[in-house]
Amino acid sequence: MLRLEHSWTPNIDRLAADGVRLTQHLAAAPVCTPSRAAFLTGRYPLRSGMVSSQGLRVLQWTAVSGGLPPSEITFAKILKAKGYTTGLVGKWHLGLSCASPDDHCHHPLNHGFDHFYGMPFSMMADCERWGLSEKRAVLERRLDVCSQLVALATLTLTIGKLTRLILAASWTLVIWSTVVCLLLFATSCLVGALIEHADCFLMRNHSIAQQPMRSQKTMPLILREVSSFIKRNKQGPFLLFVSFLHVHTPLVTTENFRGRSAHGLYGDNTEEMDWMVGQILETLDTEGLTNSTLVYFTSDHGGSLEAQFGNNQYGGWNGVYKGGAVWKVHFATPVFQPDGAGACYGQAVCPCSGDKVTHHIPPLLFDLSRDPSEAHALTPDTEPSFHVVVETVARAVEAHRRTLSPVPLQLDAADNTWKPWLQPCCGRFPFCWCDRDADSR
Repeated sequence: MLRLEHSWTPNIDRLAADGVRLTQHLAAAPVCTPSRAAFLTGRYPLRSGMVSSQGLRVLQWTAVSGGLPPSEITFAKILKAKGYTTGLVGKWHLGLSCASPDDHCHHPLNHGFDHFYGMPFSMMADCERWGLSEKRAVLERRLDVCSQLVALATLTLTIGKLTRLILAASWTLVIWSTVVCLLLFATSCLVGALIEHADCFLMRNHSIAQQPMRSQKTMPLILREVSSFIKRNKQGPFLLFVSFLHVHTPLVTTENFRGRSAHGLYGDNTEEMDWMVGQILETLDTEGLTNSTLVYFTSDHGGSLEAQFGNNQYGGWNGVYKGGAVWKVHFATPVFQPDGAGACYGQAVCPCSGDKVTHHIPPLLFDLSRDPSEAHALTPDTEPSFHVVVETVARAVEAHRRTLSPVPLQLDAADNTWKPWLQPCCGRFPFCWCDRDADSR
């Protein structure tokens, strides 16, 4: 239940009040690619290879070869086999292609969905060129450093040639180094636009519908697609997975909802998503489907505490209840930055391996029923059941590990690095631009 004090979310609140609240529903990962893989398959991300041994927590680009393996069984595949018409509208972020830009081995339509409309990648701050940035700022800095180094080398070669201090210098080498420097500088200036075209686009089934996407216009397109799917398939059983782009940076919010909440842009974005939920519920009611439709509302994971810019928090907050279990055991925790913080500020996400992780022997134990904020780790002196709980959890961990089999790691660099030959493009690369939704209207 998304409940912000002083925020108005009547439709989500109505779902909670009239339905069942799953108070012990835990996400399998704190970031979207692995948590969505687990949600769709009911399996830990480690089992499907949706993890990395190199610290890469999510798929980094659309044009990578990693993704949810086609062999995985999703709930969409199960329901499709039972005669349901299945659809996905919104965000995917579980991969697209393997070897060619059109093979679409990881595409939603290859995972049990009959219809797809949305982003094959993920909503990012880079889609709007925010002050916050997932990739653009880092790439710009690296390209700027490289261009400056090449410029320095070019200047050195030129002076050496003119003064004859560098006998091996040639004008050909000077010219080529100048060209490289200009290319690096131009790429640094254009990298933001390149990312928008490479990752921020909409697809309808196997075709690109809008590249780059116009974020401010996306919300009504998603609602139109949801309504159309429901109306087309109301005569039979259907599954519709609506994966909102909301409450995710860059918090794209239409003008009607900007400034409405007491919680800044994040609250505005939350209220707009609630309104979208209400529109979907109204469509079900109009089509006479309310009493025969199960509506399930959840988040794929918690807030992104690191999504800060200046004094503003754009990634939401997890609150004190991070899970519904009574006991919580930490065998390892990230090295939070700064000391004493509950997040890794200055980084995109907290690491889960390497020297940025603290391993605890014995593990940290918390009783969430008494200490929901996990402020005080229990010890054998303060908790009589300490050894029983820790040993029980340790046995469960060991039993889990014995069931694991080696699988290719989809998020490692080999399958998680941008491959230009896999880049979807509705024109001749790199001139990828189209708006087929506008053309159809």
